[in-house]
Parts: sequence; structure tokens; C-alpha cells
Amino acid sequence: MAASLPHLDGIPRDSLIDGAGRSLKDVRRGLVLRVGRVWLDIAGGYAGLLLSAWGTTWLGRAYPSYWPLAAVVGALGIGYSMAFIQLFFHEAAHYNVARTRAANDRLANAFIGIWIGSSIKAYRVVHFDHHRHLGTTFDTERSYFEALNVRFVFEALTGLKLVRVLLARGRHVAKSASATANQERPAKLAMLLLGLTVNLAVIGAAALFRDWALLLAWPFGVLVVHPAINAIRQNLEHRSFDARPDIDYSRVDHGVMTRSFGTGLFASTFGGAGFNRHVLHHWDPQLSYTRFAEMETFLLQTEAAEALRSVTTTYARTFFQLLKIR
Repeated sequence: MAASLPHLDGIPRDSLIDGAGRSLKDVRRGLVLRVGRVWLDIAGGYAGLLLSAWGTTWLGRAYPSYWPLAAVVGALGIGYSMAFIQLFFHEAAHYNVARTRAANDRLANAFIGIWIGSSIKAYRVVHFDHHRHLGTTFDTERSYFEALNVRFVFEALTGLKLVRVLLARGRHVAKSASATANQERPAKLAMLLLGLTVNLAVIGAAALFRDWALLLAWPFGVLVVHPAINAIRQNLEHRSFDARPDIDYSRVDHGVMTRSFGTGLFASTFGGAGFNRHVLHHWDPQLSYTRFAEMETFLLQTEAAEALRSVTTTYARTFFQLLKIR
């Protein structure tokens, strides 16, 4: 069983019964994937991406003297929208964007992975080990190992953290799936080339039409803002308030911590695809985020309520509580 939160994991699942006498097993049986909701949300992410790109172009042409400012604003919108879209790659890792596994992987690669040149099969290797080893030195998603401070934000905004993450993931995939990796190498290379082609096509079109704001905003948004958002979000989800900045958690186990962050507009986009209720995902990894509301309602009427409420907070509150200005 994947780890989520010590207090929650310690409650026997068979004992979870709500006020109406419903058991977890009875409730869980009815919480099937809502594919339409998934793709409606993905479409919303694409709308945000297109609107950000169009807005960048419009601002740059309407106020040509301020095109660098338009590029910065555009990069923030493009990066935020791309980060939202990429959260659904995580859903696809758990086979939750289509009815069949084959369709799930094809659609994930075509509409999500293509932007970052990543294959869903390669990501799945990394992500499943995150569930298996959460809170330990073997965790494969480890942004929360580092204190949220000036250095963390600097490395996130300069792309240094992205480089380290990509190198670590590449090594992990090669080690964990050596036999499969050789078979998948052509597919991985094809996805990488497709990703480069798609992004270079956008940049090339911007250059062709002398759209200097978009020419700068697109790569900065995709390569800097998007990974920075991802790194900060993961830190907020899993870093303990008791974690010490002087301890190297790649050598010492950090311990399991997972949070939930509410359902407002910001929480539902910064933590889209159910990341705003991240503790529920780690507690039941195969449950679609489209049914998290029903699961949360059920759990809050059981003996799990106190454990769940103890880690329900907001992104802002967690950020400022974790932030160390040094």
C-alpha cells in the first residue's frame, strides 16, 4: 500500500463507516472515472494556454515599447497554463484519462506529453516509485527534500532545478527499467523529438511574424515558469513543517507528509487534476480526482475526519510557514 499520512494510514480501512452506515468498500465501488470531466478540464488548460499566447501577442503589438513587459506577463500565463495541463500527465500515469489503458497512453502522449517531449511510460516508472518510497531517501520526486528558501526559488526560476530533476529522472528510468528501457528507447526518442519540434514551431512562428514578446515568453514560460511552479507545489505538498534546512534528506529519511489545500479557484488550478486534495491521491492512488469530492465527504463522516482535517490548509498558508528567508 502506498503511504499518504501516518495517522490516516493507521486507520483500518474496514472500519471506515459513515453516519449512514456505508462502508468504504460500498462507497469506493461507485466512484468510477468521469472521462468527460477530465477532458473538459484539459480543454480549460488549453484555453488558458491559447489565451495567454494570444494575450502576449496582443500586448506586444498594442504597446510595442513595452514588449519585454508583455513577454514577462505572457511567460507567467503560459507557464501557469502549461503547469496545469501537465498535471494531467500524472492522472494518465494512473490510467485515469481514458477508459482503456492503450487509449489512455496514446492520448496522454498526444495531448500532454508532447509539450515536454516525455513518454507516459517513462514518467510512470518514476512516479510509481514516488508512491512506493514517499518520505524516504529513495523517493524519485524530491523537491521537498530541500528547504523552501531564496536558493530554492532562485534555482527554480533559473532552470537549474529543472536540469537536476531531468537528469535524476533519466538515471532512475535507466536503472529501474533496464530491460524495458532498451525496448522503449525509440519511443522515448520520438517523443523527445516531437516535443522539440512542437515548441520550436511555436518559437519559429513567433520569429517569422516578428512577435518578439511571444518569442521570449514561450520558452521562458515552458522551461522556467512551469518547472518552477511544479517544484514549489511539490514542496508545499510534502515538506514537513518540522523538516530542518541543515539536514540532507537525500541521505536521511524525511518522513511521510501529504496535505490538502481547499477548492478555491487558485487551489483548483495551481493544484489542478486533484493535486489540491493530494492526501486523498496518496491514500487511494487509483481513484480519479473527478471523484475526490465524494470520497472527501465520506471520510469526513468517519473516524478518518480528524486526520484529514489536520492536513487541510491553503497553499498560501503553507508557503509562508515553510518559507525560510536565507
